[in-house]
Amino acid sequence: MSLLPKVPGLKLEDVVIDAGSVSLALASTSLPIACPVCGQKTVSLHSHYWRTVADLPWSGRRVRLLLEVRKFRCPQRECPRRIFTERLPDLVEPYARKTTRLHEVLELVGFALGGEAGTRLIRRLGMTASPTTLLRYIRNAALGDFPAPEVIGIDDFSLHRGKKAATIIVDLERHHPVDLLPDCSAATLARWLQANPSAQTISRDGSREYARGIADGAPEALQVADRWHLLKNLREVLERVLERERKLLVIRGEISGEAHNETNEERARHCGAHADEDGQELDDILGSYAWANRKERRRRHKRRAARLEQYQRATSLKERGMTIRDISEEIGVSVRTLYRWFAAGTFPEKQPRRDKGPRLPTHVANHLIRRWNEGCHNVQKIYRELQQDGYNAPVQTIYYFARYLKAGLAPPGYASAPTEGVPKKRSSKEQRLSPRSGGWALMLPAEKLSPKQRHWLEQLHEDESHGALIHRLARRFVKMVQEGKVAELEEWLVDAQDSGFEELKSFAEGICSQNHSAVRAALRELWSNGQVEGQINRLKMLKRQSYGRAGFELLRARVLQQTA
Repeated sequence: MSLLPKVPGLKLEDVVIDAGSVSLALASTSLPIACPVCGQKTVSLHSHYWRTVADLPWSGRRVRLLLEVRKFRCPQRECPRRIFTERLPDLVEPYARKTTRLHEVLELVGFALGGEAGTRLIRRLGMTASPTTLLRYIRNAALGDFPAPEVIGIDDFSLHRGKKAATIIVDLERHHPVDLLPDCSAATLARWLQANPSAQTISRDGSREYARGIADGAPEALQVADRWHLLKNLREVLERVLERERKLLVIRGEISGEAHNETNEERARHCGAHADEDGQELDDILGSYAWANRKERRRRHKRRAARLEQYQRATSLKERGMTIRDISEEIGVSVRTLYRWFAAGTFPEKQPRRDKGPRLPTHVANHLIRRWNEGCHNVQKIYRELQQDGYNAPVQTIYYFARYLKAGLAPPGYASAPTEGVPKKRSSKEQRLSPRSGGWALMLPAEKLSPKQRHWLEQLHEDESHGALIHRLARRFVKMVQEGKVAELEEWLVDAQDSGFEELKSFAEGICSQNHSAVRAALRELWSNGQVEGQINRLKMLKRQSYGRAGFELLRARVLQQTA
């Protein structure tokens, strides 16, 4: 990097260097000079003045240029600019306080880091600019010119989580975003497509708004449904089926190849625990809030009563004919939660959380259990013995472990290292998969299943229940999407509608009525929204990097400029 700007016609007249700065006195010697209005050249000097502008730093010192700028008389009598100042466009813009090359560096830092982080960096490099200045440079910068895209992917992202969403459009052939739209409406997307008629193939998710916007703005374009979203939608459908058919989730018999962790509820049942005066069982005491007091139990009952009231209101509004989305806005519960509530048919009680308390090394647990079985229930005494053997962990860990022994229960997580004298855990007569785990089990290949999921699927096929039919339909759809078997789509849609499950029937009917051509294109074409999801991930990083100063126009400038 040269200390002096490479501008012809500049003469260095003086240099002043001190501990923190460098001052350079420069004068322009070029002649003749053209009028910026009429273009006539002249050598008629009128006067001169001094301009002070900042330049790139040198060895950590700030550089200041003292420019002797000349004024000239225009030789054209009819020219409205009778006296003009000579222009130095390669060095500094009119009225600017920074050189062109310093402005470009600050603009680049602003695009890369934003306002606050960019200011911290340039301060260490010997430059000065406020966060607001860097953001102003970003807003005023010209966006890059992109070639007209022919294959694009569109998806939504959150501007303000849960309140406002926007749309990103990505050129799938060139791997960069081409525009951001301020909302996710069909009308906005249609206007953009009409203004950019080059798009011939459009990849999207299952959004009805996007489908309608594409149909209105680019009716001749080929719509391609995103394969990842197709599989995600199927998994959600399977979860809703299992939420309703919870008896299918029951697991019978012993599971080979996996240490079964008994739930806190089962521990309480095996120990013969009874409900106390507040109706609170031992599973609440041994839950994630271990040994909760009466005040905490009352707080939990209060929260449960509030959830029950929301459930009753939601059920009442549904009976009146309100839609799921309207109910969600009315009572402040997510749409996904409402679907789960209505599929369950009754008020879904919260399951107790697994205990995730501290763990002990095997030799420490062996000593504690052996001394406990010998009749020594003094935790401090046992702790002092362990200290003599080199154990330095907090005594609270021993107290935590000893509470389970006092209750006659197996310590949490200790079944993985059985030792003589440990209370034996009793296996549950009835285990269950969660609907989410069951949904994954129905879709994943056998080699990716856990022993518990594999045992459950074997049980479904042995019983020849309707659960086996769901598994076969799910695996057929997954293979069809992964291998692009377009010819099998129609047969699968017919089988899904005849399966007897309303959720699968609705899923198949939705494909037939709204996304049939898009799904066929997804099985036939190579395009997908994978690139779009990656660009959204980068966009979120830029948004969070802006420390709350990420308005739509600023965010759009940063996203588009960094890929220009």
